[in-house]
Amino acid sequence: METKFTEEFNSITDGAYPMLKLNGATYEKKNNLLTVRFIISAFEIQNFTDDKKESVLEAVKKLFPGIEVEIQYIRTYADKSVVKNKILEFFNNSNQMLFANLDNEENLSVNVDSEDIVIAIRLKAPLMMMLNAGDIKENLVNTLDRTFNQNIVLTTEEIPETENDLEAGFVFDTKSASVIGDLRLIDVETGRKVYSKGKINDISQLPNYIIDIKNESDGAVLCGKVSNVSRRAYRNKKYNPDDAKSGPEELPMIRFMLDDSTGKMDTVCFPRPDDADKVEQMLNGTYVEQAEETAGESVSKNNNKAASETKEVYVICSGRVSKFRDALSFTANSVFECEINFDSIHLTSAKPVPEHYTEVYPENVVSVHQQSLIDGDRPTVNPYFENKTFVIYDLETTDRYPESAHVIQIAALKVVDGIEKQTFETFVKPPVAIPSEITELTHISESDVENAPTIEQVMPDFFKFTRGSILVGHNLCGYDFPIINRLSEAMGYHFDNELLDTLILARKYLTEMSNFKLTTLSKSLKIEHLSAHRADSDVFATWHVLKEIVKRM
Repeated sequence: METKFTEEFNSITDGAYPMLKLNGATYEKKNNLLTVRFIISAFEIQNFTDDKKESVLEAVKKLFPGIEVEIQYIRTYADKSVVKNKILEFFNNSNQMLFANLDNEENLSVNVDSEDIVIAIRLKAPLMMMLNAGDIKENLVNTLDRTFNQNIVLTTEEIPETENDLEAGFVFDTKSASVIGDLRLIDVETGRKVYSKGKINDISQLPNYIIDIKNESDGAVLCGKVSNVSRRAYRNKKYNPDDAKSGPEELPMIRFMLDDSTGKMDTVCFPRPDDADKVEQMLNGTYVEQAEETAGESVSKNNNKAASETKEVYVICSGRVSKFRDALSFTANSVFECEINFDSIHLTSAKPVPEHYTEVYPENVVSVHQQSLIDGDRPTVNPYFENKTFVIYDLETTDRYPESAHVIQIAALKVVDGIEKQTFETFVKPPVAIPSEITELTHISESDVENAPTIEQVMPDFFKFTRGSILVGHNLCGYDFPIINRLSEAMGYHFDNELLDTLILARKYLTEMSNFKLTTLSKSLKIEHLSAHRADSDVFATWHVLKEIVKRM
C-alpha cells in the first residue's frame, strides 16, 4: 500500500530499504512521541544491523523535525501455507458462505516469492457477486498488507456455471468447516462464560490449531486445556487518588497456558477486580456455582469442597496474538468453557517413538556432585518430584527469533523421582552459518558444529529421550519449545508433553529477585553456573532453580 510517508521515506533514503513496509504509526501528544511501525520479514531481520536501524531512525526524524521518534519492527513470516491460512481466517471471521466454498486449489490459489504474494480466487456467479459486494476484497487486501512484508496482488475469476448447476440451483456447501482448504480448525462446543471484555456472549468461530499460529493476528480464536494459572497485580496507569472513577491503584492480570494437543500458547486476560477471584477459580477448576441456599453452612461446604477438588478445564478464547519478548503470546478478550472434539484434530505428525537411539546416546549420571554442591551428600527429595519424570532442556541457536532460529546445541537432563538419571548433549550442525555475535555469546564456532549431526538426525533421539516426561526450561514457552515444536512438526514428531517454565514460576514464587534472567537467579540463589549461554551449563542451573522454586510452592 503506497502512502505519502512511503514515498518521502523512499526518497530520503534513496530506496535503500525495500524490505521495510509501513504498518502504522502512533503519536502521543503528551510526550511529543511518534512511534512508527515497520513490517520486516523474519529472514531479513537477521541481516538488519544496528547501523541500518540507526539510519532508518535518522531518516524518519528528518521527515518529522521537532518530534521524538521511536521505530518498532514487526517480524513477519510468509509461505504459501501461512498466507492461505490467513486468507481463510479472514473469511471465517467475515463471511461463512465464502469461507465454506474456498475448499481447494481451484477456488483459492496462492503464490509467494520475496516481492509479491499473488492470490487468485475463482468462484461461481452467486459467490462472486457476494465477494464483489461491499468492501470485502478491499478489507482482505488491507488485512494481508498489514500482516505480510510483500506486495499483495489479488485476482478474481468467475467460474462458468454448468447445466447441472442451473438445474440444481445455488446450494450452500454445509460440509464441516474443520476440513476447509489448508486451514485446520477444531470442533468445539462452547459452554458457560469465564471472562469477557465487554458484552460478548458467545464465540461462533471455530478455533485454529495452536501449532499453525505463526504471526501476530487480530481476532484469533484458540482452545485447549488450561494449566499453569497464575495471578498478579499491575499498576493502573489511569489511577488518580483524587478521582474515584479512575479505579483502584492496582489491577489483576491472570496468565495461563493453553494446550490443544498440537501446541501450547502463553495466554493472559485482564478481568475486572470484582471478577478476578471467580475467573481464577474457574480456570483452576475449583469454582463451584453457588445455588440459592437457605443455610449459609451449605455454601460454606461447597466452598470447602471447591478448595479441595479440582477438575481439568478446557476453554475457547478469542483475542489477539502478539509478540512479547520475541515470542508469540495470546491476549484473550473472551474466555468460555468448552468441550473439545479431539477426534477433529488431525496432525501430520504420525511417527512412533524410535526403538533405538542412533546418533545421540544418553549417558547415565554416575556422580551426584551437581546436587551435593548445594544440598549436601545425601540430598532430601521434595515430595513434589516423587512419581514424576522431568526432562530439563536448553537450546543454543543461530538467533533469538523462534520462527527462524536453527539449533546449534541441545542439552538435557532427565530427573526421575527427584534424582538425576541421564544426560543428553550434542552440538548440531545448522543449515546456515553461525553469526559472529552468537559465537561471541555462546563460544560455539563453526569448527564445533562442522562434524556434528543435523537436527534431522538428532530429533528422533531427543523425541525418544523425552517420552513420558514433563519438559522443563527457562523461558521454555516463549523460546525453546516453539523452536522444537516447529522443527519436529516438519519431521513428523509431535511433542505432547506437559510443560513447566521456570521463568513463569520464578516470577510467581521468587518475587524478591531484581530480574528473572537465569544468570541473575543463579547468582542470587548461589547456584554454580560457570558457562552461561551454553546449553549443558544452563540445564543444570535451571534444574537447581526449579528445586528452589518447588521449596516455595
